[in-house]
Amino acid sequence: MKKTFLEFLTAKAITQEAFDGLDAEGQSKLYNEYNAELKSYIEDLEKNIDGKASKDDLNAAIETLNKSRLEQMETLNKTLAEMGVAIKASTEKKDSKGSEVKTVRETLKENLEKLKALKSDDRGVATNSQFSFKAVGTMLISSNVSGGNVPVEQRLDGVNDLPSRRIRLMDLVSRGRASSNVISWVYQANQEGAAGYTAEGAAKNQIDFDLVVASESVQKLTAYIKISTEMLDDIDFMETMVRTELQKELIKVVETQVYSGAGGGSALNGILTTATAFSAGTFALSIDNANNVDVLTVAMNQIAIAEHDAPSDILMHPSDVTALKMVKVSSTDKRYVERLAMVAGSLSLDGVPIIPTTLVTAGTYLVGDFPLALVLEKGDTMVQVGLDGNDFTQNLRTLLAEWRGVVIVKNNDRTAFVTGTFATDAAALETA
Repeated sequence: MKKTFLEFLTAKAITQEAFDGLDAEGQSKLYNEYNAELKSYIEDLEKNIDGKASKDDLNAAIETLNKSRLEQMETLNKTLAEMGVAIKASTEKKDSKGSEVKTVRETLKENLEKLKALKSDDRGVATNSQFSFKAVGTMLISSNVSGGNVPVEQRLDGVNDLPSRRIRLMDLVSRGRASSNVISWVYQANQEGAAGYTAEGAAKNQIDFDLVVASESVQKLTAYIKISTEMLDDIDFMETMVRTELQKELIKVVETQVYSGAGGGSALNGILTTATAFSAGTFALSIDNANNVDVLTVAMNQIAIAEHDAPSDILMHPSDVTALKMVKVSSTDKRYVERLAMVAGSLSLDGVPIIPTTLVTAGTYLVGDFPLALVLEKGDTMVQVGLDGNDFTQNLRTLLAEWRGVVIVKNNDRTAFVTGTFATDAAALETA
């Protein structure tokens, strides 16, 4: 069998003109029948190859099929191009006479099996396949994508946390454990008399003082978050993030209370509350062009004349620290103050580190020997998960964080801390 497609049509008593008049369905049906006969013929040749002539027959048959396949594609493309006119009309809903016509979707739905195409297997032998078509148009993400995001967005790892104050003060104070809910200590007070020379036969010098017991009560600070069980189950990092956030926010409040707690039995007695107020002393009204460096210098002197060691740190608002870096010797001498030293990004005054923190109100300061402040904690900071109120019926969980502790600045150590306001204290130093 080595007949062309025209010979195949003639054998079926179909003229070329009659074939050209068929629609795509009719043409494809005849093409597929012809291809099936050629394929069967080729498979028989493959089974019976026993000489050169047979191999030539096989190659000739395959060549005939491939050539015929190209002719078939050209014919079908022409037929489909003519069908495109009808498709365009169907998308416009009406024909040239104004009569209603079926849309492309309706037409395709009714003719789902009518369009056939051809593809070749690995030997170049044609097999049946289907193809679909739609009205040609510009493809846009906005109009040609539906049902989801294409492409899928890239999700960066983790969560972008809110900016939060860095914990600084808790690293400066002394830390310990509380074994009771009340912490007491004994301090000397009301010392009288003094040591001195004693003449022959005269009474010796007598000294006395009182011992006073003071105490502070342990206080509790808490925070909690309510969250649905679905959120805990469906977001794998949610519980860890909530625990971390609770602990961070709770410790920030603890640090605030250690710094400025008002005391009085229901709050921590903060360092700022127990600190000594700035006093100009012998430097009052004696400093020309007094500035913030002068204020801090006199405050450190105040600690020194109270018989304490040099202060360990100076706490200031970040904006005041920045302003301090720009302080000049005087209005006419534009050199920076030499006693201010910048090392590895950290500022110090006469060797005392200056710590920027928003714990401190802008325009104020706290100078002190911070290890003399003692923070005792009763147990560890705890974060617990439990049911509260109607949590069970509403599929909620409550995460609760608790801290118990106390801050103590013993009575005779309170003069090791000096606080004040820059503007007021500089005015107290300025020459009259």
